[in-house]
Amino acid sequence: MLSGINIHADFAAVNVNFWITPDQANLDAESGGLLIWDVAALLDWDFAKYNDNEAAIRSFLAQSGARAMTVPYRANRAVIFDSDLFHETDRIAFKGGYTNRRVNITLLYGRRRSHEGIAPSPLHG
Repeated sequence: MLSGINIHADFAAVNVNFWITPDQANLDAESGGLLIWDVAALLDWDFAKYNDNEAAIRSFLAQSGARAMTVPYRANRAVIFDSDLFHETDRIAFKGGYTNRRVNITLLYGRRRSHEGIAPSPLHG
């Protein structure tokens, strides 16, 4: 079974996700899209922490009382949101075969601000 991208925030100001696989490939019309939390990554977290440290992210979200919004998969649906918000792929249940693979296209615009007001480099923290 395939899985998506784990919980993270992105090094950008705006995140645009859209899906292009036909709806009939999705076996569960209420899932397959995104979970987006209502809490953003802290500005003093470096790229590795807000992008790769799932334990720290989940602990932070629990302490913050964060809630996730589910955006179900739909072909040609675009989701536009603040890239600082934590998000992850919802559970995936698509039919087998190459043409049924869930295809997500992500476009990132702008740069994430830092606690000093200057965007940090994702490669150098």
